Amino acid sequence: MARIYWTSEASGQLAELDECSQQAIRRRVDILADFPYAGVALKRDWEGFRKLSAAPLPWVIIYTVRDAETVIIGYLRHARSRWESR
Repeated sequence: MARIYWTSEASGQLAELDECSQQAIRRRVDILADFPYAGVALKRDWEGFRKLSAAPLPWVIIYTVRDAETVIIGYLRHARSRWESR
């Protein structure tokens, strides 16, 4: 089972959301403890990161798998933003 760590940026982004959204995103992130590669691998500028949808919320969880025992949540991005093209 992998341990989940949050960067200060991701923690700050989560804290800005309402409590219901925070809980839903945390539940989604918890999946990564058992299935760290559940998200889709990203390319180009985001190589080395993966994304996991927080549907039905309009958020995407951007994370990296350091090793079999470590998952780092790096960012939360709104699904409609153009973050991926940067």
